[in-house]
Amino acid sequence: MSFGIVELISLLLSLGGFGLSPNPKPPTVDASLEYGLVDADVVAHFDAVSVVPGNYKVLSELPNQPSIKSNPELVKMARQLINEVEGPRAFAKSMVGFDPVTDLSDLTAFATIVPHSQPTFIVVAHGKFDATMLDKISKLTNKQVTKVGAASVLEMGDGNAVAITKSGALLAGAVALVKERVADTWKAPSHAAGTSLGQAADMLAGHPVFGVSMTMSQTMRNEVLKMHPDQNFLTDLAKRGKGTSFAIYRDGIGWTWSDTTPAGLDQMASLSDGMVDLLRSAQIAPRGFAKIALAALDSYKGVNPQIDALIARKADLNKIVASYSGDGQFKSKVDKDPKAMRVTVRLTGKSLSEVVPVGVVIPMMAFGFFVQRSAPPVAPPISTPATRPVPSKPAQPLPPTGKH
Repeated sequence: MSFGIVELISLLLSLGGFGLSPNPKPPTVDASLEYGLVDADVVAHFDAVSVVPGNYKVLSELPNQPSIKSNPELVKMARQLINEVEGPRAFAKSMVGFDPVTDLSDLTAFATIVPHSQPTFIVVAHGKFDATMLDKISKLTNKQVTKVGAASVLEMGDGNAVAITKSGALLAGAVALVKERVADTWKAPSHAAGTSLGQAADMLAGHPVFGVSMTMSQTMRNEVLKMHPDQNFLTDLAKRGKGTSFAIYRDGIGWTWSDTTPAGLDQMASLSDGMVDLLRSAQIAPRGFAKIALAALDSYKGVNPQIDALIARKADLNKIVASYSGDGQFKSKVDKDPKAMRVTVRLTGKSLSEVVPVGVVIPMMAFGFFVQRSAPPVAPPISTPATRPVPSKPAQPLPPTGKH
């Protein structure tokens, strides 16, 4: 069965179940930063509970959705996608006893960037981890598990190590950093205001699904200015900026910017206002174009079978437009604090899709998939065997023509 416009509509309807779920026990700021790097340039956080289990359940139930199960082609595609996810999951469960769908709660990565060198990093994960997992990895890699205090450490042989702390957190990163953090003498670093981890703490306090906090060391600042000697927006930010963060929540997004000059603070507040306006228009414009297109469909009834199929599914199309776009009326708060020299932005809707224009992204991805499936297969080029050169025979001497 070919993949046509009806299948595309059914696919878009089925994708509506994917999204972000509430985490009843989100990680605390202290737990997320317990093993952090004091001088981290980048701190990135991911709440797996909000993303993985709920979306995996929706994925596993795709073949039974009414918009899918009535179409053999879509059922086949859904089962193939499930098998592609189940393969690595089953491998991880059988080999190391870890289920990436149910056993990972959250992870936080810390990195210090060194110009012209590999970054120094440590990753901290919370979930269902125990020392037996390291024993299984040890057998697979032929590496030896050692004890550092009450913790288990597995050196991977490439300068990095994996460990499980006595509290059950999993650490991965440079050997020295891992061993330092599993020792009985380890103490959680401070995340006081004004520090790198303090900025990360402010971001984590809102319990984002995903968030990243960035500061710029003087070394990196000098490197940026060296790479961009001309005065421009980037170099201006590098000179005066103290740090920034960006976070995605179940109901929207937010970001912060810390500056060192009043003029710079005004500039970033104005820039944030402009970003809010763009996000509003990115919601309204696609919905407007979609309504115009749907309104004009009836005038082409009977012209083309695919258009007739669209007209027959007009109610579904209106539902798709409502699901993947908003009216641009999400709540916005742009707070410019001259005393703290900081701009804080929070955009909130009933869901993330009411703030971020997934109404543009998801249909475009589905359309690209539709075009890919509908395109005729391209025949491989016919290659002709190369002609072998005929070896030339050496010239034979001429017979003598007379006596000398």
